[in-house]
Amino acid sequence: MSQQDVPGANSANKDILAAACWAEHEDGSLLYVKGTENGQVVYELYDVSQDPVMNYQDAMREGAFKTQFSFPPVGTSSEKWTWHDKTPFPWDRVMKHINTPTPRHADVHDQLSAAARVAESLRLKGQKLKEEAVEHMTERSANRGVAIIDRLQRAFDAFLEG
Repeated sequence: MSQQDVPGANSANKDILAAACWAEHEDGSLLYVKGTENGQVVYELYDVSQDPVMNYQDAMREGAFKTQFSFPPVGTSSEKWTWHDKTPFPWDRVMKHINTPTPRHADVHDQLSAAARVAESLRLKGQKLKEEAVEHMTERSANRGVAIIDRLQRAFDAFLEG
């Protein structure tokens, strides 16, 4: 079930904010929670309206995150994100926009997606998303066990090299 509150922000929803929760904005922007630990939320924003797709990464205190990304009455955000905590992140929606031209708007403000507006307000630095940076994630949704083992192997290999 989707909602406008960050999971865990409204106790009536009986859910929690955890890694792999994600949200979408009506303009196509996507937000992916990479992890929550020690009261911090590590997350990524994907602005799929840009060519190439822009990726913003940040970490924020959990309370501030729930306020920033929940739509009233729970949060204070003027941006309406639709949150999902029981379905896999749609990596295919990010991938289909890589190297695909998108239409442009006449007004400069209309060109700012929700991801860009959040990044601007939080002064985040973005980077152009490269296909090879996320193509392994699409496999993860199909076969999580193999992807986890692959990630552990890469981390172990990097540890041995370092």
